[in-house]
Amino acid sequence: MSEDTSKSVKDNIDRSKVFAVYNVYRLVLGSILFAMTLSATGAELLIERAPVQLLVSGIFILSSLIIATLGASSKLTSESSIFGVMMIDVVATTLIADPTATVVSGFNVLYLVTVAAASMLLQNRQLSTLVAAVTVMAVLANTLFQISRGGIEAEALLYAGLRGGLIFVVSWLGQIAAATLVQAEQRAEVATKRARRLKLFNDQIVENMQTGILIVTPNNGLRPVNSAARDLLYLDSASERPAHLIDPHLAISLEEWRDGDTLMASPFKPERGHRTLLPRFSALETGREGDALLFIDDYTPMTQFAQSLKLTSLGRLTGSIAHEIRNPLAAVSNAVQLLVENEGMSESDRNLAAIVLRNTSRMNDTVNNVLELSRRVPASLEPINVNDWLPSVIKDFKDSQTKAATVSIKGRCDASVLVDKAQIKRVLENLLDNALRHSQAATGDRMASLEVSENASPRACFIDVVDVGEGVPESSQARLFEPFFTTTPEGTGLGLYLCKELCESNGADIVYQRTHDGRSSFRLSLRLRPKDIR
Repeated sequence: MSEDTSKSVKDNIDRSKVFAVYNVYRLVLGSILFAMTLSATGAELLIERAPVQLLVSGIFILSSLIIATLGASSKLTSESSIFGVMMIDVVATTLIADPTATVVSGFNVLYLVTVAAASMLLQNRQLSTLVAAVTVMAVLANTLFQISRGGIEAEALLYAGLRGGLIFVVSWLGQIAAATLVQAEQRAEVATKRARRLKLFNDQIVENMQTGILIVTPNNGLRPVNSAARDLLYLDSASERPAHLIDPHLAISLEEWRDGDTLMASPFKPERGHRTLLPRFSALETGREGDALLFIDDYTPMTQFAQSLKLTSLGRLTGSIAHEIRNPLAAVSNAVQLLVENEGMSESDRNLAAIVLRNTSRMNDTVNNVLELSRRVPASLEPINVNDWLPSVIKDFKDSQTKAATVSIKGRCDASVLVDKAQIKRVLENLLDNALRHSQAATGDRMASLEVSENASPRACFIDVVDVGEGVPESSQARLFEPFFTTTPEGTGLGLYLCKELCESNGADIVYQRTHDGRSSFRLSLRLRPKDIR
């Protein structure tokens, strides 16, 4: 490894932390040495060198305290300062080391600690090698000094040489180990950054997905992961909630999936919303009993597309049939009208002719409704201010009536809705016509009211068309929107069906319900423009 590479690698070491650990070691070493010198046992072992031991312990303790106090806010952790501390430690260790001791016993081990610390802390490889060289020179000088005084034999030089070789080996291995560890740390840091970046990308992708994602716990709790899940299921927070409290249909689908009764759940419409949703479950473990993921998709566009295909095919068929019926029906109607103009016709024949005319008129209305279904075009959605738009709808409706009618508007919706203006107007006119007719049958007065409200959950604008009629029996409510189903003899059974189809094309919903005071009401749920959803 080159010097530049070694230096650049060591630049990534947090030397202040490593040096702080080494400084704690110096403080502990000085404290132990001081305690040993003053203790009775230590005095017996070190009685001849007690002053030197006290001096060395004082050097370690005082320098450690100074570094601990000033090191973080000063230049004591610079390259030159660390080198100076290492030199102090080499000198202090030399004062207490025993040249006659073996390589790895006694205070000689302290040389190895100092050299290893220098190889970790010094950025400059030459300086760390210089510490090792000075340490070896100190060992040899101490040994020669003791030999010259006659305190040890000349063979102690062998031990000194072995110590010197070991010191250089430790310095070299320490530099390699430090470089290797830091390279590993660099790779780990790069991998961590990549993982953090990928996590950020994944979080952004998940958050902006149109598919709602929820975590399913083993006890069937649901916790939304992204905003789409909260929006589709009308959840106010990301906290966990039991599935049956979020929606009963979803809870049933989850139980069926847990039991393995179905591979794919059926689409459902939440009780608090107007969109059709498709749930998909995916187990996170080997079985379906543990944690799982729930993916929720807005199935409304697919439903609308299928409905469009169905109506296109149906429209072509019924359009052809209606045209074929209309022509002979018109001929029958004209012929009967000519017969009625015959002055010689008896009264009983006139009554029979009236029955024919009345029923041909009804058939003609049915044909017109069928043709209207066949001529349906896709919804052209645009933002509409309900408060400004509804009065014009009521005015146009009243102008088209041949009899006086009272229609009032209550409430308001400050947010804009996204609908096809012409199609929803057609729905309102149909509902108002039914409301006036049923009110007149019950009270003799042609009256109805529109009650407007903005709801937070589900986030939609409600328009309730309310009448004072007798209402729809419970036995008939489930079939109200079926084609050709009617509760009155003069009805065609296609009006409410047409309203339902137009609402679905606009992503809206229509339901029949009773008001709190017992009146009949058809509720339109219109979706808000996205930027107005709060």
